[in-house]
Amino acid sequence: MTTEPPDVHPFSHTGKFFNAVGLALKNAGLTIVTLTLYRFWARTSMRRRIWSHAWVMGDSFEYTGTGWELFRGFLISLIFFFIPATFVLYIAPLVMEPTSAAWLTFAFYVILVPLFAAARYWMRRYQLSRTRWRGIRMGLDGSAWGFAAASWGWWWLQQLSLGWYTPVARINRARLMWNNTRFGDQPFEFIDDGRSPTHGLWLPFALGWFGFVIAYIVSLLIAGFLIALLAQYGIFSPTNEDGETNEWLMFVTVGITLLTAIVLAYSLWAPYRAAAMNRIASLILLDGARFKLRVKTIPFLLIQLAGWAMIILSLGLLAPLAGYMQVRYISNRLVMIGTPKFADINQPTIAAPGAGESLADAFDLDMGVGLI
Repeated sequence: MTTEPPDVHPFSHTGKFFNAVGLALKNAGLTIVTLTLYRFWARTSMRRRIWSHAWVMGDSFEYTGTGWELFRGFLISLIFFFIPATFVLYIAPLVMEPTSAAWLTFAFYVILVPLFAAARYWMRRYQLSRTRWRGIRMGLDGSAWGFAAASWGWWWLQQLSLGWYTPVARINRARLMWNNTRFGDQPFEFIDDGRSPTHGLWLPFALGWFGFVIAYIVSLLIAGFLIALLAQYGIFSPTNEDGETNEWLMFVTVGITLLTAIVLAYSLWAPYRAAAMNRIASLILLDGARFKLRVKTIPFLLIQLAGWAMIILSLGLLAPLAGYMQVRYISNRLVMIGTPKFADINQPTIAAPGAGESLADAFDLDMGVGLI
């Protein structure tokens, strides 16, 4: 007897880049005119554009969130985060004894790590609760504070191991997140495929870890070469007319070295980022259906670098467009292997949050687009 291979359902994103550019520019203009207040409705419009152009099995996704929900979430974060943060960082050093103010600041940064993790969980919970496919709502169960506590412990292990616990921590976070994710009343599973969960991650991680040293050395060589090249063409001279060192030499050298080192280090981490995304996708199961992601290092790196350049040059206003490019790339390289029994899946029983992402807006965890 032969077993028929499971059906393969590729995801696709049919959005056009220049149409997204038009929407992003309109949103940026309205955000400026309204002194950033419009950004909640800007995020909503971009998410609806992204969701509605993401397809699988002949049906697109639907985003049902609203700008008012995001705005209410911002008001919550304003009371519980922005105002306390303003006091700790700006007012306490002026009105408190220096030692007490320093300890208060230290405590603030210590709790920032679990708070960051909780914000990511709340963001995912809200976005999934506003995501529908074939009329069925998604959701996220579990405790954000439980996720934050576990993430805090893993973060300390990352520090104590000089970063080498990072691949394990990333898999652990993904496992906890996906085991609590629901499509209707059907849970996702983060499975054991018989290999180590971190299979294929250690070599690219080592490249990124040692890449810091490599990037620093190479950036110094590049800075020296560029300064010599500029001097040869008379654009910039390391010395002035009196033969003394040009006062701008240090600033130019540091600027070139820093920029080059950041780009090189970020590039050397690219294989790890791609490998981690692909590995995590391969361990996700939905009612017997598996997933496979085929992110390639160089193309995805170029998209990310182009996105960062766009963000910097636009002072952050076009961050959603950078996120849009990443979501579109990932969507077009994701496939579902097997077919869930949709007739047996009902609407979820977990409650949906009433407000938006709150702290995730403060940290801008998703470039304003969601689910990255």
